[in-house]
Amino acid sequence: MTRTSGGSAPLTRATEAAIREGIISGRYAPGARLRERELSEELGVSRLPVREALRNLRHDGFIMTSAHKGATVRTMSADDVDELFDLRTRLEPFAAERAARRYAEGDVHEGLTAAMEATAEATESGSLEHIMTANADFHASVVEAAGHGLLSELMAPILSRSRWLFAMTAFRDPHLEFQAHHEIYHAISHGNDRLARLTMAAHIEAGRGPSLLAVGADAAVDDGRAAPPPREPGTG
Repeated sequence: MTRTSGGSAPLTRATEAAIREGIISGRYAPGARLRERELSEELGVSRLPVREALRNLRHDGFIMTSAHKGATVRTMSADDVDELFDLRTRLEPFAAERAARRYAEGDVHEGLTAAMEATAEATESGSLEHIMTANADFHASVVEAAGHGLLSELMAPILSRSRWLFAMTAFRDPHLEFQAHHEIYHAISHGNDRLARLTMAAHIEAGRGPSLLAVGADAAVDDGRAAPPPREPGTG
């Protein structure tokens, strides 16, 4: 299945972004039905861009469709998390390594510096929403700094799903996350490609356990089983 843009691409993209943000934020919970009519009324658009947006979100793994229920928000499983991290631990260290090599050659990416500064400001603010956005933007900026077009295309849906997990793992210490990002940035900005690869790989792998815990907790709630204690504010 391929992504579609239809005859009104900007409207479809805006609709898709709004629904995706609703899923990531938890406004549309895992398993919730996404009805075209209700979404079109809520977003103030016709049903066509909603239909196209849902197709794209299915392609990116955010929703599932069935003949009986229509479109529903996907419930991320432990296997989904493992598959996501298997890819991230291979692709993002490569991105960090390549970005560091470009820095060593004098090809400085200002967007990465801005993303690092935004991460520092968000962590200092303590705002969960700002922290999650800044952390996601930092990872996206590392990929962008790698200057590899195909990698950027491959990483787009992976980073989108990662943002979803960031929201699920809001119990993690934002200061530890910031420290890890700072170490990655330091390695890249100093052109140390080997250290950039290793620090990124360690950082990504460190998120696997909390993410598996998060989807396990969500599954426990969905199944009616006892859930773990409430999460402390933080970041993913």
